[in-house]
Amino acid sequence: MDDDTSLLQRQDARQEQARAVLDELQPLLRWEQFGIPKLCGSMSYGLLVAPDIDIEIYGALQVDAGFCLVSEWARNPAVDRVLFLNAVNESDAGLGWEVRHRIGGVPWMVQMWLLPVDYNGPRSADLVEPMRAALCRQSRSAILGIKEALVARDTEYRSIDVYRAVLDDGVKNVEEYDRWCRSYSSTGMLNWRPAPRR
Repeated sequence: MDDDTSLLQRQDARQEQARAVLDELQPLLRWEQFGIPKLCGSMSYGLLVAPDIDIEIYGALQVDAGFCLVSEWARNPAVDRVLFLNAVNESDAGLGWEVRHRIGGVPWMVQMWLLPVDYNGPRSADLVEPMRAALCRQSRSAILGIKEALVARDTEYRSIDVYRAVLDDGVKNVEEYDRWCRSYSSTGMLNWRPAPRR
C-alpha cells in the first residue's frame, strides 16, 4: 500500500466520523431556520486531519438563535463543551458557537459562525468550489501529509498556508513547508483563491 493511499484512507475514515457527528447533531438542517448554512473548511475539501467541522451561516446576527440550538445540543451526553464567541466588533464581524461532541472516543469540534448576509470579508464558504477545482490526488496527498506531520509534532498551523504552499508553490512535504513558512506564512484574514487545476 503506497503512502498516498494510506493518507487518503485515513482522511476518508475521518470523514466518516465527521459525517456521524453531523448526522447526530444536524447543524446544517437546524440552522436553516435562522439563515443559510454552508459546510466549509477541510471537511468540505476532503482534507480532514484535525477533528474539526466548520460551518458558516449567513443571516441576522441574533445571539438567541445560536443559544436556542446549543441548548438542545448541550443536553446530548456526547457533548461535553459548548463555547460562545462574540466577534461582532472585530474584523470578522460575527457570532460563533463551538460544540465539542465525542464519537468513538474522539472529541470533534463543530465550529459555527453566524455572519451577516451582506458580510464582505473572506467567506470560507466561497473557497469550497475553487479548492475542489484545484485539488488532485497528488496535491491532496501532499496537503494531508504536511498537516498530519504538523499535528504529530503538535505544531500550530494555518490550513490556508498549507493550501497556498502546495497549490501555489508546489511544496511537497513538511520540510519544504517549514522553509516556505519562513518567507510566506500569513496572519489575519486572507482573500485567497487557488488557481484551477490544469
